[in-house]
Amino acid sequence: MHLGGCFFLTHGTRVFTSSTCGPYTSGICDFVSAFSLAGNFLVTFSFAIVLFLISVLGGLLLGGVMAGRMGSRQAALANAVAASFHRPHKLMHHVTLPTRNGTTEIDHILVADTGVFIIEAKHYAGAVDGSPQDAQWVQMFGRGFRRFQNPIHQNFGHVKAVQSLFRFPDEHFISLVVFTGSARLKADFGPQVITLRELGPFLNQSRPVVFDPTQMAMIIGRIELTRLDRSAETDEQHINNVRARLGRRRR
Repeated sequence: MHLGGCFFLTHGTRVFTSSTCGPYTSGICDFVSAFSLAGNFLVTFSFAIVLFLISVLGGLLLGGVMAGRMGSRQAALANAVAASFHRPHKLMHHVTLPTRNGTTEIDHILVADTGVFIIEAKHYAGAVDGSPQDAQWVQMFGRGFRRFQNPIHQNFGHVKAVQSLFRFPDEHFISLVVFTGSARLKADFGPQVITLRELGPFLNQSRPVVFDPTQMAMIIGRIELTRLDRSAETDEQHINNVRARLGRRRR
């Protein structure tokens, strides 16, 4: 292209100008170059927005189908999120991430514009007792009981695994334990241990927007690229890693 003694050669996303720009046409050269750079930025930004919208809309459209294929715990939580949380978000299930000690398996990761929620789901019945500081909690049903690992402590490792993928402030990552069954919580476990019916109000609490669409698309993409494909092998590997960690703690 030729403008008043200036020659512009466009190739892909680059613009090359000739050295023939005179004193009367240098302004035009600068304007065209700046216009091209601005156009390139808008194309890149628009592409990120499109990726984000495809991810979110795809999650909404497939939510019902996926809920039908998941177990009762996953389906109940996915349905509750879809019914009560209407901010931009993407809900991921069964995310297995590599760690220095092997792997960690996260029940759900909810990426929203108000934060990344790392969710540990417990589909329990009966009554649950304990305290946030206890290493183990107790599930009581009839005359029997069983002990299980404190899910707050369990989810702490999940949160750290997700945080390690990014350089965002720690407060942008929110730990949440949700009892999706009929369990009754007999103790005060703190604000981040809730039942399924409390999930909607918790997610809809007033929080500042901390991620724009481009950042959300980046977060979702990085988690998807890092997570291990779920299979019988990865499930067995994760179980063996957990057993190994528990064995080291008992020594």
